[in-house]
Amino acid sequence: MRTLLFDIDGTLLLTQRAGASALVRAMHEEFAFLDFPIDGISFGGRTDCSLMHELLTVAEIEPCETNRQRLRQRYAAILQQSLPETPGHVLPGVMELLGQLTQIPAIALAVMTGNFPETARMKLEVFQLNRFFKWIVGGDLDVDRRDLAKRAQVFLTEQFGQTPDEVLVIGDTPADVFCAQAIGAKCLAVCTGAATRQQLEQAKPDRIVDDLTDTAVLDFLTR
Repeated sequence: MRTLLFDIDGTLLLTQRAGASALVRAMHEEFAFLDFPIDGISFGGRTDCSLMHELLTVAEIEPCETNRQRLRQRYAAILQQSLPETPGHVLPGVMELLGQLTQIPAIALAVMTGNFPETARMKLEVFQLNRFFKWIVGGDLDVDRRDLAKRAQVFLTEQFGQTPDEVLVIGDTPADVFCAQAIGAKCLAVCTGAATRQQLEQAKPDRIVDDLTDTAVLDFLTR
């Protein structure tokens, strides 16, 4: 059995920064923080756990558990309301590839994302991708994206006895590549997110493709 761990934003779909917009609105509504310097915050490749801490710190609000939970709940409620109206889309080749992969008994599909598990499910459901994935490991517990990957690997080892050479990470940022490297797994990098091909090359993934329509993708993921 091989498990393929897919990132969501920039890899499977684009939401036109719906998450960032919902976070800003959540800061406004929950903490009355109206002048938020969104342009100074880097969102790509981050865990939501890390983002929550930074957003509250920038706003000079104590990033304690109570305030993080308040922001998380408000963010999820706003995203659930706004996401269906977002002019986002599934990226090229995704539906076809996932359909092919689900027909292979020795392949299991899962999501490893910086999103909170609940907001990850929202995105998959709105774009009708949820039926392809058995489980989600999200960015609710880890500040460092590599720790997220290590937690995913522990789960795979404990539940299915899988070793890192039976795991492959698919993502669009250097952070996804570093996740794979942190657990000794291979990585397929796709140039459909915010990172440039040069940035991805510098991270040294095992393979880079322009998008998931590349005919070499299926063979690389299943061989």
